[in-house]
Amino acid sequence: MPVRFSSWVGRSTLAAVLTAVAVLLLVASTQIGGLTDRFTGESKAQAVANHTVTFVNDSGEKIWVGSTVNADGSQNFGSLPILEPGQRATIEIPENSGPGHWRGKFFPRQGCTGESGSTFHCEVGDCGNAADHCAINSEQPVSLAEFNFDPSDALSAVWYNISYVNAVSLPVTITPTGGPAPQEGSQHCGVAGCAKPFLPSCPAANLVRDGGGRAINCVNPNRDAETDYSRAVAGVCPKAYSWSKMDTMAGNQTMFECGECTGFTVTFHGNGTPPVAPAQPQPQPQQQETQAAPQQPAPPAEEGLRAGALAEPDPSTLGTLVSNWQGDCLDVPDANFADGVHLQLWGCNNTDAQRWAFVGGTLMTRDNLCMDVAWGSRDDGAPVQLAHCSGNPAQQWVLTEAGDVVNPQADKCLDIKDWNPEYGARLQIWECRGTVNQKWHRA
Repeated sequence: MPVRFSSWVGRSTLAAVLTAVAVLLLVASTQIGGLTDRFTGESKAQAVANHTVTFVNDSGEKIWVGSTVNADGSQNFGSLPILEPGQRATIEIPENSGPGHWRGKFFPRQGCTGESGSTFHCEVGDCGNAADHCAINSEQPVSLAEFNFDPSDALSAVWYNISYVNAVSLPVTITPTGGPAPQEGSQHCGVAGCAKPFLPSCPAANLVRDGGGRAINCVNPNRDAETDYSRAVAGVCPKAYSWSKMDTMAGNQTMFECGECTGFTVTFHGNGTPPVAPAQPQPQPQQQETQAAPQQPAPPAEEGLRAGALAEPDPSTLGTLVSNWQGDCLDVPDANFADGVHLQLWGCNNTDAQRWAFVGGTLMTRDNLCMDVAWGSRDDGAPVQLAHCSGNPAQQWVLTEAGDVVNPQADKCLDIKDWNPEYGARLQIWECRGTVNQKWHRA
């Protein structure tokens, strides 16, 4: 038999009880929601954070960045950086908008001329008549930096690789940022690609030259088979695709992934083909001379002058020393040319702070200052600094064919301290291990 409430007191009591229950339920749900937010809020924030890609132009020439996207709804860019030599620029990947992923490729466009929107075109990487983006979404015969950004990936990873399957125009590397230091030989958060110039190794049949005869590209004659081209690419850069099925070969180092990183640096490196220096006029013999002075042999281009000639270097011998890992340059902090200043790495900008020459076995910059192992130490971790040039053993350096910069006295290599990927990374000497943070090239 149902209960009846025949008095005002009964009805009021029931209303009060129901109100109290409703309040308790509201408080409980709020607290549960708060706990849920406490446990999931951070991961949600991380899930919606887009990655960044920073482009660095270490090629020595102007670059118009291009991109193409996969036919899976990925949104292509309507504006991308145009970089003068030494410049860098950062973009954000739209991986959480549209289809909820971004899969595509970035590449360098070179030798571009004309008016954007009408007559604009490029010798290499020509993807339409727009200067700041690709007007057509078609793959070009050019070096490619490929990415797969997908927040729903089971491993929470971004996949990336360097592809020379179509061609090699410029050497390209991809370096993760904001993640763990890469382990040598590992494809987890490792550096994809290589900074070493390839065009000098391109088979003659595959080499493309511009109207002036300068080598500008090396094009794959068959992307789906091993050829002389693919073998040459694999020999110079095993950390890049040289043909389409390379990732099926045992021991290949083509695909990389990184779930912890917040972004990537794509560096376009140089081909090692600087402009030809103009011919110097020959001095006319003077009538008064009765005996010609003996002609001295020209010094090797890499070593400059020999011992006993520690004058300031000839400007024509100056160049940059570039890290194969980061693509950044040996740099004097704030252009402070003073004895004892510790050297660092910085984005290549072709300033006096980054211009060096091999002179008398030393690596010399302006004002008669040389790269020096502090205190003449032979110990791992000894800082590398500037010091007044004396040619002593602490200032002797040899750039080997393998890309090591060795101090013979210590029998140790120039090393990026703690695998620091950021601008301002300090330099030291360390046991030569052949790791990429000890590899360098001249540019």
